[in-house]
Amino acid sequence: MLRELLITVLVAGIVIVVARIKRARSVARAQQPQQRVEEEAWYRSSTAIVGFIFAGIVILSTAGVTWFRYQHANEILRVEVVDPASGSRTVYQVRRKHLGDREFRTVDGRRISLGSGDRVERVD
Repeated sequence: MLRELLITVLVAGIVIVVARIKRARSVARAQQPQQRVEEEAWYRSSTAIVGFIFAGIVILSTAGVTWFRYQHANEILRVEVVDPASGSRTVYQVRRKHLGDREFRTVDGRRISLGSGDRVERVD
């Protein structure tokens, strides 16, 4: 998540730098003797508009991907632990992000560690 945020900030910074460079060029052209009477604002130039649209798309797509990953990680699963010695089955509710190989934490906060003989099944 931090990587995606840094990429977004980097892209936004590049867009700002490009927009400032374009603005500096347009100001330099405006100081030449063949100057237009009405100069449009730097933020209304086509390059700046495309840059803002691109930055908006990048930010929205990063937010969307982050949201979907969050939803996926917090999905509640039903996990069934089978004890091979007695054959008893115990059902737990577990968030996907708290489900490990041999241990997990239930929704109500209990930490369950499994023995080498215990079998875990995900109930759909």
